[in-house]
Amino acid sequence: MYAQPQPMMQQQQPMMMQQQQPMMMQQQQPMMMQPGMQQPMMMQPGMQQQPMMMQPGMQPMMQQPMYGQPMMMQQPQVVINLGGGVLPGQAAPAEKPKAKKGWDRIKDRDGIFIKQKMDLMEMMSGCEQGNTYNVFPLGKDGDKKGRKFYKAKEKSGCFSKQCMSADCRPFSLKLNLDDDDEQYDNEPFLILDRPCKCTFMCCERPEMTVYDVEDGKNEYVGKVKDVWTCCNILLEIYGNDGVLRYNVEASCCQLGFHCNGPCDACQTIDFEIKTPSGEIVSTLQKKSPGCVSAMVSEATNFAVHFPAKATKEDKALLMAAAMLLDYRYFEEKPNKDQRHHRY
Repeated sequence: MYAQPQPMMQQQQPMMMQQQQPMMMQQQQPMMMQPGMQQPMMMQPGMQQQPMMMQPGMQPMMQQPMYGQPMMMQQPQVVINLGGGVLPGQAAPAEKPKAKKGWDRIKDRDGIFIKQKMDLMEMMSGCEQGNTYNVFPLGKDGDKKGRKFYKAKEKSGCFSKQCMSADCRPFSLKLNLDDDDEQYDNEPFLILDRPCKCTFMCCERPEMTVYDVEDGKNEYVGKVKDVWTCCNILLEIYGNDGVLRYNVEASCCQLGFHCNGPCDACQTIDFEIKTPSGEIVSTLQKKSPGCVSAMVSEATNFAVHFPAKATKEDKALLMAAAMLLDYRYFEEKPNKDQRHHRY
């Protein structure tokens, strides 16, 4: 009777353990592991944005533009370049082509167009003013093309301009560069000097001497001489070594020497550029600015086609020859009707 109760105690003890141990685990384990209970609420100090961003189920809300930080990242950034350099990712600006100096502007040219500027003061007053010439590239149609690259201005005294004829008055033409670049604009290039000559028939024939004055130099380039002939007009071009390079010749029987009519024959005069042996290698053409302009002004234009084998010095001398032709045969007083043909 006494030994029977011991097995009953052994049976009750496992039952108590089975009841108490699962209940303790059911109460403590959910309180520690659930994400919506007190432990996440203790991390919120009154702000709702941090728990929303930290919750694993709300990750897409971080990319929505309703919050302040994503809105600030979408605004364009304005970068002010105070240094003047190239910013990262920015294309470098195209470099401006370097301006050419005097000889570089003519050495590769096939021709030039010389345009005399009309002087309004001379047209209205009748008083002779110094001539001004602008030099342009020559187009395929024989007219000017592009912008001017040389400009020449006559320097002479008032007495010589008003009291002496153009075929004997002394003057100098200062040929300067014309460029948008301030470094080379109005930079001296050539001096075309013509001394006073009292010309009569074959005596004291006019001539023009050309000097290179670029970069402070004063070098002799050559000269252009007006030669006396019975009928034709003839200019001889000499290099700096005194050797004859070219002849510029035209017949005086052309209608343009005697008439300023509107037809093409009256508006143009053709000159031939020849070698010393007489071979025609190129042409020089005098062009009138038009019938109306020719009646009120003495301004003339010249289209100079350079020979294929001409050097840069030869081209400069041919340019001087065209200007000497203007003074010798096409310069007249605005208040005079007749054209002076000067031999």
